[in-house]
Amino acid sequence: MKNILSVIVVALVLVAVVTGCGGMHRYDARLAVADSLMHDVPDSALALVQAVDPASLTREGDRAYRDLLLTQARYRCYITATSDSDINRALAYYRRHDGEREKLTRAYIYKGAVMEELGHPDSAMLYYKHAEATAAPTDYFNLGYTNMRMGALYRDHYSMDGKHIEKYETALRFLLQTQETKQQLACMINLGSLYRLKYPKKSESILLSAKEYAYELNDTDNYIKSINSLIQTYHVQKKYRIACDLIHEMLALQNKKQSIEFYTNAATIYSKLGMPDSAEFLLSLYGQPIFSNVIEEISYLESLSEVALAKGDKITYQLLDNKCKAIEDSLQKLDTPMRIMQTEISQDKNFAYNSNRQNRLNKICLIGIIILALSILFLSSYLYYRRSHQYDRIIADLKSEFHSHVCETNELQERINDLKIKDQGLKEYFDSHLWLMREVIEECYYAPNDKLVTRIRNIIQFRDQNKEKWSKLNDYIDLRFNNIMSNTKNKYPNLDSRDMMLLALSILGFSCVQIAIIMGYSNPSSIGTIRQRLAKKMGLETSVMQYINNYLQDNH
Repeated sequence: MKNILSVIVVALVLVAVVTGCGGMHRYDARLAVADSLMHDVPDSALALVQAVDPASLTREGDRAYRDLLLTQARYRCYITATSDSDINRALAYYRRHDGEREKLTRAYIYKGAVMEELGHPDSAMLYYKHAEATAAPTDYFNLGYTNMRMGALYRDHYSMDGKHIEKYETALRFLLQTQETKQQLACMINLGSLYRLKYPKKSESILLSAKEYAYELNDTDNYIKSINSLIQTYHVQKKYRIACDLIHEMLALQNKKQSIEFYTNAATIYSKLGMPDSAEFLLSLYGQPIFSNVIEEISYLESLSEVALAKGDKITYQLLDNKCKAIEDSLQKLDTPMRIMQTEISQDKNFAYNSNRQNRLNKICLIGIIILALSILFLSSYLYYRRSHQYDRIIADLKSEFHSHVCETNELQERINDLKIKDQGLKEYFDSHLWLMREVIEECYYAPNDKLVTRIRNIIQFRDQNKEKWSKLNDYIDLRFNNIMSNTKNKYPNLDSRDMMLLALSILGFSCVQIAIIMGYSNPSSIGTIRQRLAKKMGLETSVMQYINNYLQDNH
């Protein structure tokens, strides 16, 4: 099996390298391969990520991707975190870059997991809530996994209010819409275990289903976990003989050492059946216990107390029982579950407030701002165009009447100065509304399916029915930037209206996202390619943006 896995890994690496050489790829191919192996073989993914030297990654995005995958692979390989520096770098990068929603969601998830391991459960909940709010509505795996992590957080800190069950139920609904069978099984087993005390029949049903499902998939790990949970469920139902049969099945299943959970459950069952010697023997097979959490310690002490009771040693039984209760009481006195819950409630309120506030602003202001900005844009362009053609006539009249109307000439000159001041103010006013228009267009990018956004796009997009309105923009740019549009058109007569529109928006400083929305492109990243084609069409040795900068410097 290991040889086959090694061949698969090598083949994936070779395919990725060949693909990377033959075309453009966004991330380093080695990291993409490691990501593809993360769910099924995390140890192989970890080895691949560790083999990538950070110094060999020249792009900041590749370095952030490596930090995210390294944290994720370590967590999935049960390597306890000692620092959050790696995930902090990844999280900082993805917070700054749009279009990386899934990776930002993952960065929040594993930042929360690291904070859990560092002993900050309330901070962990904060990042899990950010992950839940960031994930796309159809990102069922990350939504399911985030809710699993929150459920485990409540469970591991002894929450008694049912929040852990609620989170796992939500997680299972999301995960059942994915193809991730291992995570589905893990969620079913955890949920069945949590149902044990309140809904024992429901617990038995879901765990039996998980056991059969794991057997069909040949998933040994989840098969063993489902049997362990069933043993505990039958213990609650006092079906000790059925539980004993499952213990025998577990002992015959593998030669390797079982978990402490199995031995404590088995010892408790044998004690209930009046076989304390067999119970002690099972506990001795495990050896010196090492507890990963308080719940395991309590289960171990409870099994010892049941052994003592079965042997008639009531004093030892009472001492161990009191010790268990003391630990449980101390857990109940801790405010950790309350702090975790308060963190979640606080984040839910913040997200709800921000969402409602944004919706109100969109509904009330967006249409008004767009209409106002477009009106001012077209009106300013028209007035500025008319006023510039009046200057020559005014000056000619002043010259003809210069000798006979000196005083009138001085008054007219003062009027011209006033007009120039107002003209400069109009330019600044126009520029401010142009900036506002860019901001509004940018907002359209983040809600592509909204009816209001669709209406706005129909108004502003560069189409046949509104080309005449947009053409007035060229006149404004010529006046503002020393006839750059006219001179460019004269120099390159083969440029069509869309080429000139792309040039105009680039001169005005519109971003790729804004240009894509105005010109009707679905992918903002295609604007760079379109600019390259325009430069080639113009026969430039440099880029279009460099052509604009050179022109403005030469004609300053």
